[in-house]
Amino acid sequence: MPASPGDFGIEGFVLNKGIAIQCYCPDKHYTQKELYENQRDKITDDLNKLKLYESDILERIGNRKISKWIFITPQVNNHRLLRHATNKAQEIQSWRLDLLDENVEVLIHDAGFYATEIRELDITEGKKVSFIPREPLQQADPSQYTEYDENIARKNSYRCLDEQGNLNLRKHQKLNERTSDNWINGDKDLKKIESEASEIFFKLEKCFTQFQIEVEEICITWTDTAEKLVEKVRSELKLRIKEAVPELNDTDRHKLANSMVSRWIALCPLELEP
Repeated sequence: MPASPGDFGIEGFVLNKGIAIQCYCPDKHYTQKELYENQRDKITDDLNKLKLYESDILERIGNRKISKWIFITPQVNNHRLLRHATNKAQEIQSWRLDLLDENVEVLIHDAGFYATEIRELDITEGKKVSFIPREPLQQADPSQYTEYDENIARKNSYRCLDEQGNLNLRKHQKLNERTSDNWINGDKDLKKIESEASEIFFKLEKCFTQFQIEVEEICITWTDTAEKLVEKVRSELKLRIKEAVPELNDTDRHKLANSMVSRWIALCPLELEP
């Protein structure tokens, strides 16, 4: 809907589906309370415009009835906004406007609702896609000590030897924590990719499966230090990921390589020796 002389509370529409769309993107950083209040008021004001400008809207969309009014905003951080949308839907149904279906819905979609479409559009336009959130690593729960932690501790001990062959306990502990965190967070990242872009996930899975077989053979014939073996495997895996999924951005590729190497350390395909 052209914004001049006014959009009448509708930014876009899909005529054959009876869908009206209104968008809201904050123009500055708000507190959670301020964001909720601005979103709430925006919904209220724009829905009221449907009643105020009913005849103007009908002149532009014909005899189509709006069955869904969708409010699109980057982030929804308060469940009260959903309650507000439900209440407003009941209210506008009671208006009995010729413009509105008798069971018209008021829906709220955040950016995550369109994650798949955004990825596909980015890929089509040649942009590097990103799935992995930029957030600090989560600490592993020490109460969940398993045989995999034993594998990590044993193998990483070979990576933390000084020139005299003595184990640096401080470095060893930190490396164990980082390896566990990389593995745990990497599994979460892969689940996110699987849910949002299954085609990319299957490309990655095929890449990991094939290279894992090669890693086991590399370990058998390796004659240099444990740390150099880890670096070789990690570097090669980054290249394999880039070849398999060129649309993936560099940061995600590096994080996935790190997490997969950590997984292989924990689960044994990557065997390290002193």
